[in-house]
Amino acid sequence: MKTNIHTVSKRTARGCLLFLLAVAAVACQRKPDLPRFAVISDTHFGRKGATEKVPRALKHLLGKQPQVDAIFVVGDLCNSGEPAEFDELLSVFGDRTCVPEGVAVYYMIAGIGHDIKRSAGKVRAAGIPSSFYLDKLGQPAHQFVDIKGYPFITISGEGKSGSDYDPDAQDYLAQKMAEAAQKYPGKPIFVFVHEPPLGTCYGSSVLYRWGSDNFTDILNKYPQAIVFCGHSHYPAGDPRSIHQGVFTTVNDGSTTCSEVDNGEVSIGNIPENANLVTEGLIVQVLSGGDVEIARWDTYRNEEMLPRWLVKAPHDGSNFTYKDRNGLPAPVFAPDAKLTGALEDESYVITFPQATDNEVVHHYLIELLEDGQSVYSFRKFSQFYLNSQMPSELTESLTGLPRGKTLTPQVRAVDSYANVSAPLQGETFITPAADVPSP
Repeated sequence: MKTNIHTVSKRTARGCLLFLLAVAAVACQRKPDLPRFAVISDTHFGRKGATEKVPRALKHLLGKQPQVDAIFVVGDLCNSGEPAEFDELLSVFGDRTCVPEGVAVYYMIAGIGHDIKRSAGKVRAAGIPSSFYLDKLGQPAHQFVDIKGYPFITISGEGKSGSDYDPDAQDYLAQKMAEAAQKYPGKPIFVFVHEPPLGTCYGSSVLYRWGSDNFTDILNKYPQAIVFCGHSHYPAGDPRSIHQGVFTTVNDGSTTCSEVDNGEVSIGNIPENANLVTEGLIVQVLSGGDVEIARWDTYRNEEMLPRWLVKAPHDGSNFTYKDRNGLPAPVFAPDAKLTGALEDESYVITFPQATDNEVVHHYLIELLEDGQSVYSFRKFSQFYLNSQMPSELTESLTGLPRGKTLTPQVRAVDSYANVSAPLQGETFITPAADVPSP
């Protein structure tokens, strides 16, 4: 049977020992002269809860040892571009209990709507973000920095739309990518931008146009590029949050709440308990040239396993996250049971979580009449809650067809749309339709 384990606390004793041995082996590859850095995004200062969530996330992330060299904050720093929101941001990041002495902070501005204020429906600043915002942060729009002999490039948005980066930003990236490739042969080039490249990692859907295609032609020349991005708020625990095509793209989650694609679950793009989710990354260059990415639930201070490894050589020949299909499909335990009961005008269904080699993304709940589906509901598994993920789920199904003999059925669906065998419950009869008085 497959397992679906997100935290060390859920492992068997033997699994814990193997994990600790693996961590120790990786630790032996680390050297103090190699970069180690953190990545977060979507802090949204000005939104309710930000001044509690972000400090907690920073303390959990930056309290890990060895200490990181830097943290990259990849856009949607604030919620509406108000000066007071930037003041809150700078107060938190200037607090040494949140960001320890010696940790450099690099900010990226996302663009209008959140980081750049709208005024009467019009953009306050055109082109590269206005000097007002940059002066507040004390940093240029785009930056090229060397950390322990490795290249890092940050790109900020402009004032047209969240996914539209102006020619200056594109020219800067093209110039610095070429410079880095020549100056740092054989090494990864770390790139940070708020919007993910279109059609790459989870949260860059071509269908919903969440990503930006402004940089695709540039990045396609550099398989050594590792691009970190945010914007979607999609959970970093989803295996699609790392993508390798021509280059590598990584979704860092959100420091505010979680979201999913519209249509993935029936209740919309904000799944259950989404407000109890903050996430971030710790990235470490290893002595052999590999890049290790650890995903952290910064709400509960728990690591999401497994760690990802972008393997050397960084020329596209050793991509291990390319063309994945997620197989095998999820499974329910042999003794799993689906139970349900009619309550007034609804049918309340309860079932245990299935397991998967990565994660169960959601469940397809159906009511069958003569073997055909006449009612369906998609329910999120809430895997992003990690150790607090419920062991079983309950849903009240409303709007049932009247006077029907129905059989409840649930199937588990993973992130790649692989579907489990169905788990069925006992057949029941819905109340008959009301007959109008003559």
